[in-house]
Amino acid sequence: MLELWKTRVKAHQQQQFKYLRLVFNDHFVLVLIVMLGAALYAYSQFVKNLTQVPIWLGPGLALLLSLAVPVGRLATLVEPADAVFLLPQASAFGKYLLKARRYSLLLPEVFLLLLGGASWPLLQKLGFSDVSGVLTLLVTLMAMKDLDMWFQLTDRYEGKKAYMRRSYVFFLTLVALLLGFWLHPAISMMIALVADLGFRWQVGSWLPKQQLDYDVMIQREQDRMSVIYRFYNLFTDVPGMNGGVKRRRYLDFLLALVPKKQKNTWRYLYLRGFLRGTEFSGLFVRLTLIAGVLLLFVNQWWLSALLAVLFVYLVGFQLIPFYQQYDEVVFVHLYPLPQGQKQQAFSRLVLVLLSAQVVVLTLISLIQWQLMNSGAILIGGLLITAGMAYWYVPFRLRRFD
Repeated sequence: MLELWKTRVKAHQQQQFKYLRLVFNDHFVLVLIVMLGAALYAYSQFVKNLTQVPIWLGPGLALLLSLAVPVGRLATLVEPADAVFLLPQASAFGKYLLKARRYSLLLPEVFLLLLGGASWPLLQKLGFSDVSGVLTLLVTLMAMKDLDMWFQLTDRYEGKKAYMRRSYVFFLTLVALLLGFWLHPAISMMIALVADLGFRWQVGSWLPKQQLDYDVMIQREQDRMSVIYRFYNLFTDVPGMNGGVKRRRYLDFLLALVPKKQKNTWRYLYLRGFLRGTEFSGLFVRLTLIAGVLLLFVNQWWLSALLAVLFVYLVGFQLIPFYQQYDEVVFVHLYPLPQGQKQQAFSRLVLVLLSAQVVVLTLISLIQWQLMNSGAILIGGLLITAGMAYWYVPFRLRRFD
């Protein structure tokens, strides 16, 4: 079983690296670097402006860290055929799952270490300025994540008890952190260690007596990989990952804005596909919401404009694969329409969508009554929108035809 685990981990990593090379291209890496720099700058300004500790700081930080603990799911790398071919090896599958548990802890614990280290300035504002405060917080997060992973492991077995739910780990973490921020982080560490070690002791005698639930284990792994592949599918084609379609009758009034004439065939088709598809419309909404949330925490006009320009560019860049959405549909090749009309219709769609995004981000910025920020977002956003719709997108589309 251990050799099987090594073989599957190697194959899994090779497959993930293949997609990650496509995801982290030059454009996306540049956007990530600028976004990270902007987020760090905004965070430093936020901490600097905390001259008085607000009453919500402790509970807010405890809630944020508690929500971060469940990040990261158990990667078993099982396959549907395992329910048949590995059924005789069910008793030996426990060692395989223990390897999977250790492997699954790596990235979440690195994430929690970075998040816990980043919260040190806020701990100092709460009165825990020495190194022991952040160290005990890190131990608390590591122990709670270890407990969360044990709960996920027991979920793959039959006969699991009612208290073996991941939601209980979240509430336990929240209570422990609230007590720690009220008294001292050492209280949180003690609660986390007692809970983790106590459950380890109990599960050690419980697991050997239980039977694997192959159906649940396979379904959990398929759900986990589906989330990862949906993310990859935003950047490249993933076999078997196709966006869904929803009727969305409430958006039909937008289709009425396009006159039903022959010269508008591609405009209507692209708009209809965008409104009813879940892949690209979901991408547009998610990135716009993320940009709007970030802008609420930015006070500098130049940083607001930079974030708006980056997110408008990122949306425009991610929309380009939508141009080939109907290339495999035979009927579109039978339309008596010139090829240039297709490019014009798609560029028009990009222009409308990016302009709408700029307007939304400008209105979000106006919530704080910062007119200079809103003006910078509007001007910068419209400039990058014009550049994307009239130059960059047509330039990229010529490569497809």
